[in-house]
Amino acid sequence: MSAVHQRRELVSALADFYLGHRDLERLPMLGTVGRLLAEALEDDGVVATEPGGLPVTQLLEGVVADTGQPAIDRVLRAFTAAGPILHWVQTSEYAATLSRQFLDNYGYVRVIGPGGLVESDTASAGLGVWGAGLHYPRHEHPAEETYHLLHGSTSFQRGAGPWVDRAVGESVHHDPWEHHAQRFGDATCVLSWAWTGDVAVNARLVPEDA
Repeated sequence: MSAVHQRRELVSALADFYLGHRDLERLPMLGTVGRLLAEALEDDGVVATEPGGLPVTQLLEGVVADTGQPAIDRVLRAFTAAGPILHWVQTSEYAATLSRQFLDNYGYVRVIGPGGLVESDTASAGLGVWGAGLHYPRHEHPAEETYHLLHGSTSFQRGAGPWVDRAVGESVHHDPWEHHAQRFGDATCVLSWAWTGDVAVNARLVPEDA
């Protein structure tokens, strides 16, 4: 498959995942992001970003699309196939402050949003990879957010609440500026994430006592 088709397949797979998700009515932002992705395909709005790898891309070799959920498996296949030609990034504050062990096992791709395969200043969404056993410290951002676990295992904490395990495909929603954190299990974790609202401002870490 050519690079053009790989990029389009990733955009298409993610659009169909959001537009077909069981929480579409409960979380309207899923429809917003899905429609923008679908419209970009119709309008030839998928662009080529400069490929840029990170150490975390090596973990894609262990990601297998066998969840039993066709929409998720399609996203995983498209993501792992396109991985080498995608532009991988890390949140700037994390890159400056978190440990080398964390940074070597973390990175994400922006499918839609500023600098993404689809340009948008109202929505941002993509796929992130975290290595086994990582703790993603408490953070916040002005955008509304949803996460979906696609591979591996993880638990989420909202505010000072309890840690809650999440199942593959389950929606996790965060309001703007809501503090949240993640812990990852014993396998490589792939999460899809989506933002709406103020997508130009990056996430920032929150002190544990805040």
